[in-house]
Amino acid sequence: MTRQQLLARDFAGALERDSAHSLYEQITDRLRELLHSHVGPGGQVPTEESLTQLFGVSRSTVRKAVQRLVDDGVLVRRQGKGTFVARPMPKIVHSIDRLAPFLETFRTLGEDIHTEVTRFEWTDGEGLPSELADWDRPVLRFDRRYISRGVPHAVTLIQLPNWIGRRVSRQDVDARPVYDLLQKKLRIELAQAQFLVSCRQPSPEISEALEISQSSFLLVLERITRDTSGRAVEMTTHLLRPDVYQLSVRLKDLKLQR
Repeated sequence: MTRQQLLARDFAGALERDSAHSLYEQITDRLRELLHSHVGPGGQVPTEESLTQLFGVSRSTVRKAVQRLVDDGVLVRRQGKGTFVARPMPKIVHSIDRLAPFLETFRTLGEDIHTEVTRFEWTDGEGLPSELADWDRPVLRFDRRYISRGVPHAVTLIQLPNWIGRRVSRQDVDARPVYDLLQKKLRIELAQAQFLVSCRQPSPEISEALEISQSSFLLVLERITRDTSGRAVEMTTHLLRPDVYQLSVRLKDLKLQR
């Protein structure tokens, strides 16, 4: 018996046409069970055409059921590749009220993390904020992708001014977080950081790197770090999946204003 026939025998059955539950809701429930027991996290879902034949309904009904599972986070669409069972998402709370490497968040939570440098190059610094206009060009840019439980969930775009970038190698970037690099290798004393939080839709490149749709939105955290003399020594743009990340700030000595 083929896999398709097994699925038909175990899950299709006769849909209850006169039920108070619509056909698409019945198919949604059966698909949840099918995906859990026969496909598993990361597995590819049969095509709409296959599901239409399996359940004996219209393609629009199947499409509505699949979309419901996408909206519920059970399935994820990958452009040009198909629809897959979503892997369990890590839940990460990142604190922005202290100067610490981004990786420190994962160590604190005990989350297993894999990182990879996806770009290392000199650029003209296009897109830098006006307050960094005094940076000598070109600037050094390197990008890093973060993956947990097989799920890519963050990309950081890091830029260093020319006078710092000249002292940094690809091997340094592969081995150290940027704060560790600045403080321990280059002996730069960090004093303060400014954060700007926003949302934006991903570029095609970032959409592919984070395995999300271009129509979705990312949580964007832009950080400029300064040394004790007030010079900006790095700018990092964190592109974060909002289904994984929350940002945390702790306020101390809060006094109510009357």
